[in-house]
Amino acid sequence: MDIPYIIVAGGKGIRMGANLPKQYIEINGKPIIYHTISNLVKAGIKRFIVVIDISYIKYLKKVLNTLSADIKYVAGGQERIDSVMNGLKALDEKDEFVAIHDSVRPLISKKLINSLHAKMLEGTFSGVIPALRMKDTIKVTTGGVIDKTLVRTNLRRIGTPQVVKVKDFLLAINKIGEDTVSLTDDASILELNDYLVGIVEGEEEAFKITDAYDLKIFKILLGVEK
Repeated sequence: MDIPYIIVAGGKGIRMGANLPKQYIEINGKPIIYHTISNLVKAGIKRFIVVIDISYIKYLKKVLNTLSADIKYVAGGQERIDSVMNGLKALDEKDEFVAIHDSVRPLISKKLINSLHAKMLEGTFSGVIPALRMKDTIKVTTGGVIDKTLVRTNLRRIGTPQVVKVKDFLLAINKIGEDTVSLTDDASILELNDYLVGIVEGEEEAFKITDAYDLKIFKILLGVEK
């Protein structure tokens, strides 16, 4: 299944506390975004639309030119949804599906990719996303006080890649308009328009590198740090 992947890489990564966006932090001589795209290529993905701050395009082209993949580069927008929209504009007209993936989720397996694609091919859903069960008790708080405890049976942690049907996704974006800015993931756009979004079992290793602790875990898993 030839699905293009939009890699969202225009963020500043301020929670990392580094002096450059976290996707460009080098591990083993390569930036995190390289590890992400490289693993997707190993999983069989052939086409990418990388949405980035244009000041990094020259650098990134040099880094990624060793990969056997068709890579387009487009400028990022002010908000995530703006970047995603820029990526969507770079799709081929024939593309029925597209996957949207965070540039700092490098440890994506072929098994997870295949699972997402297979679920999408069933034809039931407008989107398919990876979901993980909650391990901890989840409580709602206000001002340092517990309001209530949630029943975690039906709660899930959501990650990327998120595979969507292009036609439905664009219709949903147009219906919501500016309200998309407040949404924390792409599938929410479909949900708010009553499109069905399916889930597959996610993987703990496919975590997002957000802070210094996540970066340390990634280094350990990669074998460059103990």
